[in-house]
Amino acid sequence: MVLSEQLRASRENMGLSQTDVAKRLNITRQSISKWENGRGYPYLDNLILLSDIYKVSIDELLKENAKLKKKLEENNDQIANNKKKLKFIEKKTSELNPKDDSFLLLIISLASCLVPFLGIILPVFVYKINKTTNAYHKLIKVICICCLIVSFYNTILIANNIFFHYGDGSAELID
Repeated sequence: MVLSEQLRASRENMGLSQTDVAKRLNITRQSISKWENGRGYPYLDNLILLSDIYKVSIDELLKENAKLKKKLEENNDQIANNKKKLKFIEKKTSELNPKDDSFLLLIISLASCLVPFLGIILPVFVYKINKTTNAYHKLIKVICICCLIVSFYNTILIANNIFFHYGDGSAELID
């Protein structure tokens, strides 16, 4: 925006008429009209007084467009928000495990059911190293718990058969 447009916009923003501004500067209304129509420029002392009246800096009168400045601030805010979103997305994607261990953990959990004594330890280990970034992390947890229960039951049965011999009793028929 050129100086003439900036002077008019600043005057209108303050709600002043050309006559009001002319009276404050002790000049004619036609001088204000010339400045605002681009047919002339105010002297430096009048420009300083205008900046005081309009409550804007001389720099803003000479260089900046208020609408453009507001738009730049909005764009800067939007850019800052987009940068924050981008950093958040980058952080989340960097947290993701690039290789998914889901199938390996599922195989280890299921295979641990075949070896009863080892089946008590491995599902606990798999449960602890399972991450929420794995594709089937909930399924892995459920399978680990099921394998732990099955392995614990099988271990008790084997220990019973080897050490305690419960249920091996014989019954005699008494006549």
